[in-house]
Amino acid sequence: MRPLELTLEGFTSFRNQAKINFEKLELFAITGPTGAGKSSLLDAMTLALYGKVARKTQPKELLSQGSLKLQVSLRFLVNQTEYLVFRSWSYRTKTPQVTFKLEKQINGDFQPFGEQKEAEINAIIEKVLGMNFETFTKVILLPQGQFDEFLKGKSTDRRKILSSLVGYERIFENMCSQAGTRANIIKGEYNAIQEQLKNLDLSLDIELNSQRRDRSQFLAEELPRLHETVIKTQTALAAEKGLLQRLRDLANWQQQLEELNKETPKISELKQQLEQARVGDRLSATWTSVNSARHRYDKTRSDVEIAAKALVEKESAFKIQEDNFQKTQAYEAEITPQLKQREEALNAAKIYEEQHRKIQEEVKRLEKILIEKNQLITEADKAVKKAEAELNQKIQILTRANNELSQSSPGGTRLEQLNQVTPLLIKWQEIQKQVESDRTKLQQITQELDTAEFNYQSVILNFQKSEAECNQSRVALDTARQKNYAAALRALLHTGDDCLVCGGIYPEAHLLPQLESSGDIKTLEKRDRAAEQNRQKSTEAKTQAETTREHLKKQQTEYQKILAEKEAELEAETEQIVVILNTDKWEVKALEQERQSLHKSNTNYQNFLILKEKAEAEIKASELNLNFVKTKLLDTQTQHQDLTTEINHKTTQTQEILDTISQLTGSDSYENLFQKLEEDKRDLKHRIQHENQCYQTARDEFRQAQQSDVKAKEDFDSASAEKERLEAEWHTSLLSANFTEQIFQQSKVPPELQKQWQHKIDDYNTNKIQLETNINRETDAIGDRTTNAEIIAQYEKSVADAGEQYKQAQDEYNDLKLLIAKAEEQREQVEKLQAQLSTKQQELEIYQILSKELKSDRFQDYILQHFERELVEQATVFLLELTEQRYALKYENKEYRVEDNWSCGETRRVQTLSGGETFATSLSLALALSEKLSRGAKLGSLFIDEGFGTLDAETLQSVSSILQSLGQQEKLVGVITHVPALGEELGTQIKVEKFPEGSRIIMA
Repeated sequence: MRPLELTLEGFTSFRNQAKINFEKLELFAITGPTGAGKSSLLDAMTLALYGKVARKTQPKELLSQGSLKLQVSLRFLVNQTEYLVFRSWSYRTKTPQVTFKLEKQINGDFQPFGEQKEAEINAIIEKVLGMNFETFTKVILLPQGQFDEFLKGKSTDRRKILSSLVGYERIFENMCSQAGTRANIIKGEYNAIQEQLKNLDLSLDIELNSQRRDRSQFLAEELPRLHETVIKTQTALAAEKGLLQRLRDLANWQQQLEELNKETPKISELKQQLEQARVGDRLSATWTSVNSARHRYDKTRSDVEIAAKALVEKESAFKIQEDNFQKTQAYEAEITPQLKQREEALNAAKIYEEQHRKIQEEVKRLEKILIEKNQLITEADKAVKKAEAELNQKIQILTRANNELSQSSPGGTRLEQLNQVTPLLIKWQEIQKQVESDRTKLQQITQELDTAEFNYQSVILNFQKSEAECNQSRVALDTARQKNYAAALRALLHTGDDCLVCGGIYPEAHLLPQLESSGDIKTLEKRDRAAEQNRQKSTEAKTQAETTREHLKKQQTEYQKILAEKEAELEAETEQIVVILNTDKWEVKALEQERQSLHKSNTNYQNFLILKEKAEAEIKASELNLNFVKTKLLDTQTQHQDLTTEINHKTTQTQEILDTISQLTGSDSYENLFQKLEEDKRDLKHRIQHENQCYQTARDEFRQAQQSDVKAKEDFDSASAEKERLEAEWHTSLLSANFTEQIFQQSKVPPELQKQWQHKIDDYNTNKIQLETNINRETDAIGDRTTNAEIIAQYEKSVADAGEQYKQAQDEYNDLKLLIAKAEEQREQVEKLQAQLSTKQQELEIYQILSKELKSDRFQDYILQHFERELVEQATVFLLELTEQRYALKYENKEYRVEDNWSCGETRRVQTLSGGETFATSLSLALALSEKLSRGAKLGSLFIDEGFGTLDAETLQSVSSILQSLGQQEKLVGVITHVPALGEELGTQIKVEKFPEGSRIIMA
């Protein structure tokens, strides 16, 4: 996995968004002061990939102070394929909002990859990377500082460190816990099986079981015979019961037949009535026709009488309307010429009336225009007065402007100089403020540098003191250990033994020099650890003091440079101001006051000059306006006089037309005369139409009455002939059926009642036939046999006795079979439980032994010993690469040694290695551990943390060279350090700097 781009916001110390692009990086350093957030960058990677970090578990703890939202995203490369993972956490009072997504680059575009759920995303990332969270944090981040301690520590300490690095402590603890839990579970199962065996009845009687099997065999042979006896007795009982039932059914059917024969007279009478009803139904069609013909005859005779009476009435009415129509035609001929004469007179009056109307409209229009002209004259007169007033006002303004101009003056060349120099003065003031600020800051940094220098000297003294105390305690401890080793060796050797140290013969004890007391080793070791801790603290304080001093010196140099640049810039601005003002004596405040005064005077002059020019232009416009409104007033007055003359002429013409209209209409209005004429014409027209309509109606009604009379007579003749024909047919039908009309009327029966009669007759015939058939069949079947209840009871007793014998035998057989099966099942269960008990006992012994071994150190030592040898073999490969094939790591007698190929394979202890050599060796071990824990996953990036603070300048140079060679192995290598010198040696730096608003990232 190779990271390409990391983005984080609201994460620990990174309150604002920060972004790192790794695409063009190979070897780089992550530098910055303690607490700036260097390690937080790696935490952001693990949070983006796995949703958690090693140091903290709750997202709220990772949220920047004052922020409500945390978000991280990582774009990374695996097997030439790019992926993008994004996670965010928004703070809410009740439930935080969590967002996450995973995308894969396909054809140049990022597309969603898998289900966008947290569990699915975590599983996909583990599958893509080939590592879970714990493995990733161990193989990507190399704890080089711990391997430095690992190399130089004791054997027991090395095992503890290696177990912690690999994670064996938790693995062995979990294995031991699981083995103990499994042993307890198996023990519980073992006890449960023993309890089951105790509860089982093991006293199995073999002889009793044999008797049961013999009895069971006998019953199995006897049961079919008993069952056959039961079937035979049941069959005989069923036959007797069937015979008894047949005798009862025969007696019942004979009784029903006697009762049915009693209904024979009623059925015969019903058949006669049904026959008459059916004959009547056949005559019903003829009767319907005859009856209809009789009704039609009566109706047509009445219609003939009504039609004859209506014809007389319509003829009389027609003659009256014909006379009225002739009188109306005579009146029309008399009145039509009079109406035409009145219409011609009204048409002439209408023409004059139209002329009068048009003249009246023209007069109204002229009067309206006259009113408008009067208003225009009034408005024009007001406009003339207003124009004269405005002209006088403009003349006054011009006079005042001339007076003000005579009292003001323009700014001139001096104002131009001051306006030109004003921006330079503003810039000069800003630069002056910056110079003063930088001087103050420089003084502050100088004071801090003096304090840091004093602190550095104090730290150096403390460091030298702690170094001396550490060396002194180490010498005392080594001396005490040698004395203890010598005393232990003397205790082991006897007189005459070979000495393991010098190889000579061990003499008698009184001949050896007396050994001095070595003192308390634990006290010396405790004092040595305390001295070592003080030395480490002093070393850290020394490094911190050096870093602080170098940082302050760098700031002092930067501010001195900035101050010099600002002072030079200030001098240049001063020279420009002097050139413009032609003097080197000036003050910013006085120049500004002079410029404001000149600017105000010049502004007043320019304003009054503009006012004068504006007043002169407005006076000319006002004079033109006054001439215009006067001319407009004169024109309006002339138009007013012409309109008055035209109105008087139209009034005279109107009076002449009214006189002519009065002569034609007789002083009545045209509308009234026209309305009367129209009413007379409408009355005449309505009278003629009414009389004509009445005449036409009377004539049509008379003709219709004639037609109705003829049709009524024809219908009567047709009905009479039809009646005579049907009456003859009806009498013939009655005679043939031997019926009279009265008998026919009595024979009418509804169809529903006829159906009921037929059903009764059919039921009677069917029941009689059925009963006679049943009686004959049962009589033939029974013959001369007979039975009774006593015989049936005897058969039932035989059936009950046979059934009881069969049931007792069946129950005994089932009980024996159940007992035999239970005994067999119990025997099989005992055998099965005994086999399970044996298996559980073996498993229990295995897990108890495993739990016991895991609690001891032997198993752990065995695993760690093999893992440590494999680790050394892999580390040797890396060490040869890092040291140009010079050094190889060896593990002999539980001690680490280094083989120098440049010195003919000479080996020496790792404690004798220089700082750079120690770094290369510990880095090789860290790389080997990363390679083994990755389990074949291709590592495209490594991050090295810790272990650089105690190296001197020469060692740092060696470390830099080693890291440079590591960066050439096609891996992204990041080094986390707070030592600025190492970052400068590596070249590319990702600087993490602290600010009040949050940490920032600077690429350098």
